[in-house]
Amino acid sequence: MESPPPTLLGETGADSPRGHNGAQGSEEEEEEDGESSSPSPNLQEELQEFRQRWQRELQEEGQMSRCHDNRVHQVTEDSVEDEAKALFLQGMQAEQDGALYEAIKYYRRAMQLVPDIEFKIDFYQNKSPRERQDSESSIEGSTEVEEDLIGHFERLRAKEAGICQPEYEQRATHISSLPTEVVMYIFRWVVSSQLDLRSLEVLAQVCRGFYLCARDEGLWKAACMKIWGKYLGSCKKYGGWRHMYIQRPHLLFNGCYISRATYMRQGEQSVDSFYRPFHMVAYYRFLRFFPEGCVLMMCSPEEPGVVVPKLSSPSCHLQGLMKGYYKLSGSKVMCVMRRLKLPDPVLRYKRQRQAANQNDCDQTYSMEFEMIDNSRRCHRRLNWVSYTVRTVYRVSGQETVTDFELKDSTYPPLIFSRVRSYTSVASMPLE
Repeated sequence: MESPPPTLLGETGADSPRGHNGAQGSEEEEEEDGESSSPSPNLQEELQEFRQRWQRELQEEGQMSRCHDNRVHQVTEDSVEDEAKALFLQGMQAEQDGALYEAIKYYRRAMQLVPDIEFKIDFYQNKSPRERQDSESSIEGSTEVEEDLIGHFERLRAKEAGICQPEYEQRATHISSLPTEVVMYIFRWVVSSQLDLRSLEVLAQVCRGFYLCARDEGLWKAACMKIWGKYLGSCKKYGGWRHMYIQRPHLLFNGCYISRATYMRQGEQSVDSFYRPFHMVAYYRFLRFFPEGCVLMMCSPEEPGVVVPKLSSPSCHLQGLMKGYYKLSGSKVMCVMRRLKLPDPVLRYKRQRQAANQNDCDQTYSMEFEMIDNSRRCHRRLNWVSYTVRTVYRVSGQETVTDFELKDSTYPPLIFSRVRSYTSVASMPLE
């Protein structure tokens, strides 16, 4: 047999040039693949830098998201607190108007939003401008005057002629032309026998001369003498008569002490016997003091605006009015009163007259209060300490003494309220 031609064997054999070149080509490809699989140093640095930049971006996005959440949370809390404040103020207004049930609803909704909302409300900022002026100019809530200010005004007054000088030229006679003694007498009429020291403080804001006249020690000593009398004592520990009047506990006479009490009363059963209503009864207790030592007390279901003007004089006569005298002992006030008797109606039948005589008795009411500061105002709150009634029947001569249990629901504290009509007219100057 003939052997195959050498050319065919050379083309297909292992030693053929094509086979050798093919093997060499595969090794070169493997070397190139190996070089491409191991990154260069520059590429590793770029990759590391990319990772660091990516981490920084993630951290910045996280911080921004947390800040946004905090802002949203703060805004939400502020809106909830504002809503709670608005509800609480609406409840206060409803309570002042006498709508107790509506006020309870507002209070409950406000406390559900913010439990301690009553401590986060600035009641002074929510007052009307008139109430702010009254509280700022009130002598009981005013701050002490610096001694150097009084000395400065005294030096300025020594350089000028008279108490003060007119700001503009005028033809009429100015008050500065009056002697100082006459001006001080006018100031005593401003204070009057009702001890309206608040009007004196308002008058002191006119000018420097009026300010110095309103700080006259003789004027304040007369006011202190009117209050404490023979128990006046010395003013050395207070630093002056005006300081003594402000710091020492005393009663206020240019208004009335008022408290509001409520209780539940069961009503009549309905016709179908299905339900029985309950009524909330509200009444007020009024306590008026006079500098002469007289005190008036009255309980009435009428609003204060109706009853308070009737208590302007110690000689008033009202149904259910009690009248007596009081005494100061430190921060305590002791009162002894009797109910004012009006003329009895003429009884037609004998048995009615006999029943009236048997029930005829003399009652003496003994009360003791403690003066406490109310908020920023001094001596404006009276807390009950004791309440005793002594009854003596005229026919039998029997005597009974009753001590009442003083609960806050039935005997709430009495809060002072200024009445402008009491000091609108002065009957006598301060003596």
